[in-house]
Amino acid sequence: MIGIVTDSTVGLPPAVAASLGITIVPLVILFDQEAVLDGVDLDSAALFRRLEAAPVFPHTSQPSPAAFVQAYSRLIAAGAEGILVIVLSARLSGTYQTAQLARELLPDELRQVPIEIIDSQSAAIGMLPAVLQAAEEARQGHTLAEIRAHAQEVLARTHFLGVLDTLEFARRNGRLNGVLATLGDLLDLKPILVLERGDIVAAGLARSRRRACHQIAQLVRTMRPIERVILGESSPGAADELRSELQAIYSGELPLYPLGAALALNTGPGTAAIAVVSRSPLSAGFSRSAEGERFT
Repeated sequence: MIGIVTDSTVGLPPAVAASLGITIVPLVILFDQEAVLDGVDLDSAALFRRLEAAPVFPHTSQPSPAAFVQAYSRLIAAGAEGILVIVLSARLSGTYQTAQLARELLPDELRQVPIEIIDSQSAAIGMLPAVLQAAEEARQGHTLAEIRAHAQEVLARTHFLGVLDTLEFARRNGRLNGVLATLGDLLDLKPILVLERGDIVAAGLARSRRRACHQIAQLVRTMRPIERVILGESSPGAADELRSELQAIYSGELPLYPLGAALALNTGPGTAAIAVVSRSPLSAGFSRSAEGERFT
């Protein structure tokens, strides 16, 4: 048996993850002196409700090494002959380094089990196609080396795009200049974001949400042939307009997953995202107009 581990930004509800044999290690959200676990203690809806009464704006942190040690130990105790870990980009979080540290902290008798750790250079639903495939191949009895190679190949062909409804949360987390955020909200500017080489990059600005969703759909059109598309949203209904635009250019299924609280804290309500698995590279029109920031 090969164990599959990922972090909570992937967006899988705990019950779904458990049914697929996927172990999720939660990121941490810090409300002043209180630490709550992403996807365990609260989801994005509960986060936004709690923010209404929070005296201090919270921030996110990577999981503790102990959380990964516990995940590895449980899988090994259950008979895992190897473990594959797929986590969000090391440029966005210290989660990758924590997963590596936890591997070294295991007792000697447990370190005999190989643990392979992949920096996805992605996040959230951008990791999901690779995680789901890895879990399926683990159930089919593939080797750790095979599962890792296939996961890396899928990650290389998965493109992550999104649109924010407000710039306020990015400003409050220190990821955007306050004046720019205020002007952006006043002008109803909607940034189109992509993950490029592990960084969150602004690929463009639209003057309305409808235009932003239309532009994303046109970018997706350039990624054909498309194997799979996954939608994500930080609040109910946030992906509806993007879904409508995508249905005009893509006839396949559009499964929808929640964007976890840790990610939602940095993007705000109304965020819609998409993961596209394609054999094509990103459009040549994408430009590095803004550098990404770590969010944990």
